[in-house]
Amino acid sequence: MLIHLKGCYNILGKIDSSPKEHRFQFKVPSKDKTSIIVNINSDEGIIESFNKYEVSKEMWDVLQMDICNGSTLSPELQTELSLMTSTLSKATRKVLYLIKYCLNCTYLNDNLFSYKGIYWSIDKSKWKRIPERTYAILDMHLLLPLKEKISKSIQNYIENDFEPFFALRHLHRAKKERNPRHKWIDATIAAELAIKEFLIRLKPDIETLLLEVPSPPIHKLYGSILEYYTNEKSPKVNELAKGAETRNKLVHRPKDIHIDDEQANKYIHDVETAIYHLLTLLYPDDSIMKHFYRP
Repeated sequence: MLIHLKGCYNILGKIDSSPKEHRFQFKVPSKDKTSIIVNINSDEGIIESFNKYEVSKEMWDVLQMDICNGSTLSPELQTELSLMTSTLSKATRKVLYLIKYCLNCTYLNDNLFSYKGIYWSIDKSKWKRIPERTYAILDMHLLLPLKEKISKSIQNYIENDFEPFFALRHLHRAKKERNPRHKWIDATIAAELAIKEFLIRLKPDIETLLLEVPSPPIHKLYGSILEYYTNEKSPKVNELAKGAETRNKLVHRPKDIHIDDEQANKYIHDVETAIYHLLTLLYPDDSIMKHFYRP
């Protein structure tokens, strides 16, 4: 059965356009040699994208049932559902990507757009919502409220001239960042800085060597080198090694590498665990460090 699809999106940020012109239409070729229509209203900050799709009999039956939660579908139907919706979002992303970087549109957010909903119709007169797949995005933030007991620890830090790891600035920036790509890069910088800060505090005489000589790869720093000085490796050494490889691809290859929010937030959590593991090794009696170390 051939159906019409409509994707509705919000533009993240602003597209600069002529005061008298704010409605634009683009045709994006698809693999089946048809065109996906992308309509942009820059004044209202909305996008509607249209496509045709030949659904299977099983999917047609599902659409007639008005199911809201696509996660209850079989794996095969979930795959078909993903294909139906991804073609619209990919075409929309392509158009906005070209606008942002070809027109130097700096006020358009790196994430380009947010999702409102995708709809289907037989004749483009009456639209019904497509079943949605639900996702749980890992985004854990451990907090420690300021109270009397904790204030005494802060006072102790002051008296002992304690300085937090500089790496934590990049970790916090990674947590606040909305773009998964930038999250990943900042988290890796945090991991690289933290191990150097740890080794310098543990063995001050090697500071010049660490700062002036090219560093070993991160899997050695958090693996064999950390083990040499402390008799234990980082619990996240494998995750950090893979994370550094991904970061190198992000910054050294002139092509887009897709990272979603869940992947980025999981990696940030791994980096945070590795950093607080280092801090508990340096300050084994510090209750605040222990609070944030969750292996």
